Amino acid sequence: MAVNKSSIAYLISKDYDKIFLDNFQAEETVFDKIFNVVNSQDAYNRFAGFTGIGLIPKKEEGVNANFDEPKQKYSKTFTPVTYSLGVRITKEAFDDDKSGHLRKIPAMLASSARATLETYCAQIFDRSQNSSYLGADGKVLCATDHPLYGSSSTTSFSNRPTNNVDLSVSALEAAIAAMRTTPNDQGIPTALRPKYLLVHPSNWATVIQLLKNPEKAGTANRDINAIKEVGLVPIIWDYLTDTDQWYILTEKQYHQLMAIMREKINTKSYEAPDNTDDAIYRVRFRFAVGWVSPLGVYGSIGA
Repeated sequence: MAVNKSSIAYLISKDYDKIFLDNFQAEETVFDKIFNVVNSQDAYNRFAGFTGIGLIPKKEEGVNANFDEPKQKYSKTFTPVTYSLGVRITKEAFDDDKSGHLRKIPAMLASSARATLETYCAQIFDRSQNSSYLGADGKVLCATDHPLYGSSSTTSFSNRPTNNVDLSVSALEAAIAAMRTTPNDQGIPTALRPKYLLVHPSNWATVIQLLKNPEKAGTANRDINAIKEVGLVPIIWDYLTDTDQWYILTEKQYHQLMAIMREKINTKSYEAPDNTDDAIYRVRFRFAVGWVSPLGVYGSIGA
């Protein structure tokens, strides 16, 4: 189906001083600030986990040393999916367009492609406790019982509050402590340090109060705001749909949220292969998104 003169009467009319086009202010992507973006040339990419070594025990004189061995963990396969959209415009409509908007179709398609990437990446967090979307360890992204694969007595770890809570001083203080004390597969504290606080725009004011105020938010006795000293960087993501969800994340190299780009956003234009002289504009890209391990992510979907 092509855009023709009858469908763009405003654009070809002499009666309008200006035709306004819907614009997006945020043209820069956010997902690549959160996810590890891997440029791939393969039909699929597979990632796996491997445990480290536990604490070293004492060795008595004349007694054989103890031995330990790392263990293979779960694996995760990412298979890129192709996304594509086109716009077909008749030559007559293109020639008669007085607004110039039809010439902006390639830029519109590129903006839609960026918005699509943002939407699908944000869904990872929207579904962080949805049992229909499980990770490589068989658990949702934020769970209270992620399995550990080492030889310690610790068998699981949690990366969410036991009871989901809204973002607050106490909730964020507890989350920072919980991330710092997250054990690895041998039960050794990982000492993970949160770098980012990720929220829906509905929480923008709370984020400023929590991270910027030198005094503890919501108190009358002027306690020092300890959270400010942690130096969390706020990310207010417009593409999150759950208004009261919030997450703290480590720097990208310490977590395993992955966005696999098999084909970057590619826009092209060409003449229709028939004899209509129509113009065709298309955009396409291939990618996959998900996570390998939930380590380095802690969050709540709100109360």
